[in-house]
Amino acid sequence: MDFSKTFISIRTRSAFQIYDLAILVCVEYFKPLIGLLAIGAFPFILLDCWLIGWLATDYKDFRFFYWVMFLLVVSQAQIATTFMTHYLGQAMFFGRPKISTTVKEVLRAGFYFHWLHGGVRMVVPVLICCFFLSRSIELGAADRYLYLFLYLPALVAFGLAFRMFRPFVSEILLLEKTPLRSKDETVVCFHRRSTSLHYRQGAVDWLFGQGVVSLLLGLFLGLAFYAGLLQLDKILNIQANSEWSYAAWYWLVALWLSVGFLCVARFLFYIDTRIRQEGWGVELRMRSESRRISEMVT
Repeated sequence: MDFSKTFISIRTRSAFQIYDLAILVCVEYFKPLIGLLAIGAFPFILLDCWLIGWLATDYKDFRFFYWVMFLLVVSQAQIATTFMTHYLGQAMFFGRPKISTTVKEVLRAGFYFHWLHGGVRMVVPVLICCFFLSRSIELGAADRYLYLFLYLPALVAFGLAFRMFRPFVSEILLLEKTPLRSKDETVVCFHRRSTSLHYRQGAVDWLFGQGVVSLLLGLFLGLAFYAGLLQLDKILNIQANSEWSYAAWYWLVALWLSVGFLCVARFLFYIDTRIRQEGWGVELRMRSESRRISEMVT
């Protein structure tokens, strides 16, 4: 395999160029990416609807559904898109890998991977908080507002802070497959690799800024997708022929579509960070030449 030949040319790019390239990647790999997004997001969609679906049917609290669902999707975005991340990493060198292989590899990830995403990054605590929110119907409005505007946002913000300062842990664990720890200082373990990638000079400010921009862009894209779905509904008269209101569910679909796009962008930022900090393009050429020479010798 020629490591120097990848489906994305190895060169540094500006943030605008990366987002533009993300659109092209989404178009090129639309079917597998949308399928993997559905696989990753579907369990969370079911769980979220079970926990807070009552908000969408309660005429008094209907407006809060949009807010809570936004917080839930932000919290679950990275763990739900790990299938997409793994697929893009394999597609970088192998063209179009099998979706089944990607699913098996991600499900085979160890306990630490799921603890890091589900526990440290507050996915499970946020779900538990939503469970108590659903029980707050019996409590007063003041208690419900504490969950809506204090407890939930605080947990999501705490997990989001980890993701902004260390956004590439999925790529390191799934694609680089580094060991978690090692007493040998010459071995590149996960913690050394994460520190090296995320905390080099100038990296912290860049990653935090990129995280803030991605969050704002995700919200903007979600609103744009939502408006588009409402307009499509109006054109096709879907709502007019149904007794149910689909507006809340369009919001859910719109948020997950924006999450899928941002996952592609995050992967491209990971590639760009490695190119800037490690000269990854040179490394790939060296590995390719080494492989070619060893094949000639044998």
